[in-house]
Amino acid sequence: MLAASKAFSTTVGLIATFGGIGVVVNVIIVFIAVQIRGERRQNQEYLATRRPPGA
Repeated sequence: MLAASKAFSTTVGLIATFGGIGVVVNVIIVFIAVQIRGERRQNQEYLATRRPPGA
């Protein structure tokens, strides 16, 4: 019954489309954040090995 309405079908389609885009964008943002965090940790470990003892 509800699916018979053109407006309802369009609304559901738009929600699915933009909801899907939102999920993809959030996954990309989380991936970038994880990469940044890992790279920062690697840089800190590298700098720790480069410092002279007692510094």
